[in-house]
Amino acid sequence: MLNPFQRACADSYGGGDFAHVKNLEQAREAGDTLFTFLMIELASSEGCDSAEEAVRRLDMAAADIQGVAEAVQRGGSAAP
Repeated sequence: MLNPFQRACADSYGGGDFAHVKNLEQAREAGDTLFTFLMIELASSEGCDSAEEAVRRLDMAAADIQGVAEAVQRGGSAAP
């Protein structure tokens, strides 16, 4: 069973392509590793117990992804 944060993720990720997912095992089997990562990060069993914590985790993931995108744009080099 998904918590409200995971349900929001499943319903919105990929334009709703994963709205059918009902539990973490189905998320793991979905074939999209970023989706699976988000669903695990938002799991109650991982300590995600409030909307504020869910948003904090998503913001951290977005910042990490942005950092990788910037590194790729620089040709793979670390930030100066």
